[in-house]
Amino acid sequence: MKKRVVQTLLLITIAHIAGLHASAAPLELQTVPFVQWRSQSRDVPRKLVGTTSHHVYLHDMESFYGTFNVTPQYDQTFNGNKIAEVFFGSSLTGAPATNSCNDSSNNGCNNNALVVSGSLVPNRLPFDWMAENFYLPRDFKSTITFSPKLRDFLVDFYLYVGLDEWVKGMYFRIYGPVVNNKATLEPCETIDAPGTIGYAPGFFSPNNVPTDILLPSALAFFSGRTTVIVPGITVDPLLKSKITDCKESITGFADLRGEFGWNYLHEDYHVGFNIQAAAPTGNRPNGEFLFEPYVGNGKHWELGLGLSAHWTMWRSQDDEQHLDFVFEADVTHLFNASQQRSFDLIGKPNSRYMLAEKMNLKPTTNLFGDLDNNVTQATSQFNAEYSPVANFSTRHVNVSVGVQGDIVAMLNYTYHGFSFDLGYNYWGMSHEDIDLTDCDNTPAFPENTWALKGDAQTYGFATINGTNTPVPLSGTEMGGTSTSAFGATIHQGTNIPAATNTMPAITNLAVDNAQPAVTGMSAAIISAGAVGGPQIDTSIQPVFISITDLNIEGAETRGSSNKIFSHFSYTWIDREDWIPYLGIGFDAEFGNVGGRDNNNGSCDNGISAALSEWAVFIKGGVSFD
Repeated sequence: MKKRVVQTLLLITIAHIAGLHASAAPLELQTVPFVQWRSQSRDVPRKLVGTTSHHVYLHDMESFYGTFNVTPQYDQTFNGNKIAEVFFGSSLTGAPATNSCNDSSNNGCNNNALVVSGSLVPNRLPFDWMAENFYLPRDFKSTITFSPKLRDFLVDFYLYVGLDEWVKGMYFRIYGPVVNNKATLEPCETIDAPGTIGYAPGFFSPNNVPTDILLPSALAFFSGRTTVIVPGITVDPLLKSKITDCKESITGFADLRGEFGWNYLHEDYHVGFNIQAAAPTGNRPNGEFLFEPYVGNGKHWELGLGLSAHWTMWRSQDDEQHLDFVFEADVTHLFNASQQRSFDLIGKPNSRYMLAEKMNLKPTTNLFGDLDNNVTQATSQFNAEYSPVANFSTRHVNVSVGVQGDIVAMLNYTYHGFSFDLGYNYWGMSHEDIDLTDCDNTPAFPENTWALKGDAQTYGFATINGTNTPVPLSGTEMGGTSTSAFGATIHQGTNIPAATNTMPAITNLAVDNAQPAVTGMSAAIISAGAVGGPQIDTSIQPVFISITDLNIEGAETRGSSNKIFSHFSYTWIDREDWIPYLGIGFDAEFGNVGGRDNNNGSCDNGISAALSEWAVFIKGGVSFD
């Protein structure tokens, strides 16, 4: 008992020191496992440029007229450091220390590097990711850099028809692009120390786990392409939210959009409105990759209103030159769409990559906890299987967005057939509303099945019937219980600090609801590492990962961006009946990233996570009357 008290006091001292260190460390930024970006079809500037002078909103028509055009476009993201920060937050070296819910001053980080290090690496930093989560040696260390890029090549098809023969000013418009989308985080791993220390009996299995059967790199784990073979243990690879060095690609038709509207028309101005809708012809996110490619708006139906206006501010006496101000605003609601998304655990950013242990609700051996001679049997024990949390935290959800706005203010100068457009575009999306859904093809959440392993020992050892026997334990590291203020994170477990003192590292003194492990009222003490070693603790009772632990609200994002654009075109106005035109344009969009707080709370309005990108396009078409 005296030895036990000394061990407990030692752990309390260590934890206190660690707590003081943690309190001085910067708070951890909230992260999200998915970004709902602006649909490739949602682009008012591309809809308007090159057409407002000669081809749409014409005041002197008395019959059907219209225009059809095709716009090939290439676009690519920049400021990839902001994309990386949304996914990895404070884990990136050089990331901002804090950014509260009302602080939009986040300028990203200058070094998109993620450090993976084992708990036995000397002087490891607080935001390193613990290598033990990824089937790597305990002294492994590597640095992963990211250069996230999203690329689109699209061809947009557009048709506008004025219905002046029926009703003056009435029109309809239909448009949408075929898109090839490529997405990659471009991870590059530099292995600083491949590691030589495997796992002693008790940590992963009853036996030694040597380094030669562990993974050679962190990216081997994150890509999901490689697994580990441990005799008698099922070791699951990462199946969801994967990080791959390949450029994932998908091709499809982004949302088909349509408008039906009416304009009050005058030679020098017009004002109009429309009812508009979008059919979700793109693909549905499925959570397989962290930065997954997709086409369209995430499979949402949209319905909304549009407002358009123009004013000719100046016109030459010969009527061959004029300067116009053009304004258009589209506002839509995105209805519920079924998607698959991965989720972290509440208060544990990036925990989808942590290792979980499977538990058996029918104990296979007599495992008890002995707290002050009060012996209680464990309700479950380790069931010889490990899995990344993302494999079961990826769920079918219903996602809706209250409102999305796309607003353009543009100047147009026209001289004969030449036309030049210069404008500003604001796009904004209110925060998503994500709800879990029961779907026929979705297995029910595995309640009372999985628990966080962290760096807990999963086996102890006892002499049972004269035989040295490994005993599956019930130790978990979820934290936040009445007897455990700490818990495992992506950065470290609770058996700390291993390099300073070996006793806490193998005895599970800070697992959830820790009690000394025994095999019965008067039976053997269960030891750590081997029979005859120090007594080990187990959780009485273990804390399982529940569906209520999924950070659904923290995964909701919003978005806003500011775009500048220009376009130059020529229309062959001397033609009759069929009037061709051709132009070239450029735009630069600056997405806002911010509005995230630390892991002790959540932003009610979601994390702002919009892409920054540039685009070049060619627009060619023909008008008719």
